[in-house]
Amino acid sequence: MQVVSTNNLYTSTIGEALGVQQQWATAETQQASGLKAQDFGTLGGGDSRETLNLETDIAQATSWSSVAKSVGTTTQAMFTAVGTMQQAVNKMQVLISTAMSSPNNSDLLGQAQSIMGTLLTQVNQQVGGVYLFSGGNTSVAPVSLTHYPALNAATNAYDPNSSDSSYYTGDNHIQSVQVNLQQTISYGVTANNPAFEEAIRSVQSVIQAAQVSSSSTVTATSPTAASSVAGGTLTINGQNFTIAAGASLDQIAASINSQAATQGSGISAAVQIDTAGNYHLVVSNGENAMTVSDASGLGLSSASPQSQAQLTSSLQTALTTTNKAVADLGNLQESIANTSNALNNAQQTQTSFVTFLQNSLSSVKDVDTAQAAAQVQQYQTQLQASFLAVSTLTKLSLASFL
Repeated sequence: MQVVSTNNLYTSTIGEALGVQQQWATAETQQASGLKAQDFGTLGGGDSRETLNLETDIAQATSWSSVAKSVGTTTQAMFTAVGTMQQAVNKMQVLISTAMSSPNNSDLLGQAQSIMGTLLTQVNQQVGGVYLFSGGNTSVAPVSLTHYPALNAATNAYDPNSSDSSYYTGDNHIQSVQVNLQQTISYGVTANNPAFEEAIRSVQSVIQAAQVSSSSTVTATSPTAASSVAGGTLTINGQNFTIAAGASLDQIAASINSQAATQGSGISAAVQIDTAGNYHLVVSNGENAMTVSDASGLGLSSASPQSQAQLTSSLQTALTTTNKAVADLGNLQESIANTSNALNNAQQTQTSFVTFLQNSLSSVKDVDTAQAAAQVQQYQTQLQASFLAVSTLTKLSLASFL
């Protein structure tokens, strides 16, 4: 007798239908997400490792590109600042030439001080709250004229021929940035750079030549330390200033400035360092002569404006420094431009590399959506056929074979 049974056929058909349903679900998920797999386990060991490596490389290259772009913005600001400083020193050249040929220099001091203000604005410039020219000390303005310029300790006077970066408050760290595994670009410029020093000194030389001032013979190792001043009355151009005994030089300067402001005398006082590291009180009266009677023990003496011949000689010295500053600022600007170009090239290289890596990652992770759509349709047709077969099998009975 022949045995008739539909169980094996039914089981086999159901299994095949479930397999097709799984394939259909996978294809439909791929079509919707655009990805071959939703997790590394499904993607497979080799593809998973390649995906992780590519994603790591993309993150690193993106970071390098971003850093190069950010630093490139900084170097552009440096380039502009140095260019503006060069323009200011060019004006100084014209001012000096005019003053040397004309006996009327009544506005020489004011114009030189205005140019110095322009230099200070540029050299103390910030980008994103960070000072451009401070080295590693980016939170502090790199240039302060509080105790500038330095005096010659032997002569107790200003020497325009000596390099003087006593204004600098930063450090000597040169900023740099890594733009790939093999390349690090140095981009930092510090405000004690010779081009900056020459620019500031050239303008200060004109200020010193035009300004009438007197330096104290009494010194202190700190502007805030108690001095050896006996105290008493300091008389300048008939105006009396009270000097307290033992007061620090900073305190004496502040007192003179306060009393001068009340009297409207035009006198000003500051504390300057000398080349031996000692501090002096320096009293000035613009371009006007000073008759000093010092009963306070500071050791200040009378002073007069320079003669035209002396002024011309001083301005010639300043012009020599000014000419060198213009040339060196131009060279510095060119160097910054080269650095900026190198950063731009590095950024473009990393951006192109990111695009290449993303395309490589896409070939590993992404699915052909058109192919996935075709598979969805194919599996859907197969699944419908499988369900129809199952439906037919469920309707079979023994009576069908009798």
